[in-house]
Amino acid sequence: MNKFSLKCIVLLSFVFFICSGLIAQILTLDSAIAIMMKKNYNIQMAKTNSQIAANNYSPGMAGMLPSVSVTAGYSDANNNIHQQYSTGTEITRNGATSKVLTPGVGLNWTLFDGTRMFIAYEQLGLLRDEGIMNVKSAVQVNIASVIEAYYNIVQQKKLLAVIDSTIALYKKEMDIAKQQYQIGTSTKLNYLQAEVGYNAQRSAYLRQQVNVTNATVTLNQLIALPVETSYLVSDSIPIRRGMVYDSLKKNMLAQNPDIKISQMNMKVAANNTRIVNALRLPTLSLGLNYGLSRTENSAGLTLLNQTQGLTGGLTLGWTLYNGNIVNIQKKNALLTEMNAKFQSDLVETQTNAVLLEAYQQYNSNLNILKMDEENLLVAKEAVDVALGQFRVGTGNIVQLEQAQASYQTAGSLVVTDRYNSKLSETQLLQQSGLLVK
Repeated sequence: MNKFSLKCIVLLSFVFFICSGLIAQILTLDSAIAIMMKKNYNIQMAKTNSQIAANNYSPGMAGMLPSVSVTAGYSDANNNIHQQYSTGTEITRNGATSKVLTPGVGLNWTLFDGTRMFIAYEQLGLLRDEGIMNVKSAVQVNIASVIEAYYNIVQQKKLLAVIDSTIALYKKEMDIAKQQYQIGTSTKLNYLQAEVGYNAQRSAYLRQQVNVTNATVTLNQLIALPVETSYLVSDSIPIRRGMVYDSLKKNMLAQNPDIKISQMNMKVAANNTRIVNALRLPTLSLGLNYGLSRTENSAGLTLLNQTQGLTGGLTLGWTLYNGNIVNIQKKNALLTEMNAKFQSDLVETQTNAVLLEAYQQYNSNLNILKMDEENLLVAKEAVDVALGQFRVGTGNIVQLEQAQASYQTAGSLVVTDRYNSKLSETQLLQQSGLLVK
């Protein structure tokens, strides 16, 4: 998704909410993600830090370029002087003035510092790439949260629909029981029991409406919309089927941001060791200065002294011994490098374990969903049969309510199974680095 498309989606999404509140607008998952990408503070901070790291990736920040400075000085003195020279000359003057002017331009350039500047430049490049990966990681985490929250609203609304359809069944049961009681073919107890069941379902419906509202509030918090904002959502939970573990693992090793960050940290630690090794080498720097020095005296043998021109030179430095500090720093750098390798291996192992567990759960959820969908058809047929038998008096109310309860449970399980399958799918895409391309 390019920046132009993202801005368009965000603009359209806001138009939906600003327009007339009389008609509820449909909030798609893409629109919810686009709003979150625009307003989520964690993502914005990660992007800012990434931009800082990108700005730092320059030869100047690595110390590879010279520094040029301009200096200027001026002083003016008024003194009473008394001077005696070996030649016998003697000068005495009150209020003698002295003026000194010293402008100049200087250049300092480290030509060689044991390759530390080149390693530092490579280090800045790694930090820039790590910043990009941090953004991708933050985006993936927040997109996964939005997907979970968005489809939870769909789940809660579908559970509400299951209760609504069950209410219709209990209403039929109550109407039949009432009619049978009125014509004297059944007892009032059956009618009262049917009415109790009907009212219980209506209460459950009201409680489920609260769950729908709470799920909407959760999504609004994630995408930084006013918590009271209401809208319609998708009426289905699509599931990606046929994902292959080997392919997901390959993508995980190549694209998972957490693994990539741990690998970059390992390279950063290795570079720190190289920097310590470079401390053993000499340094060479160039200094150039072009300046003017002008001194005016109203008393003395020299009334005017002025020099100007270019001076320059090379400075070689080599630390031969500094109390064994470099050796200690190298040992610590090697240990830090070893820890970075352990951490990288640990992150890869943990991520692979999460991926495998999510994949197994994904397949299990799909199989459970298939069985529960089949069971829902059986439960629907059973409740139709039980209702028909109850209507003609060959079935009792206990059998009918058992069938209705089984139908409601089966319907709720199908909704929950589909949502759980979506969560497993999202986790697989997140761990394999495919949630954000």
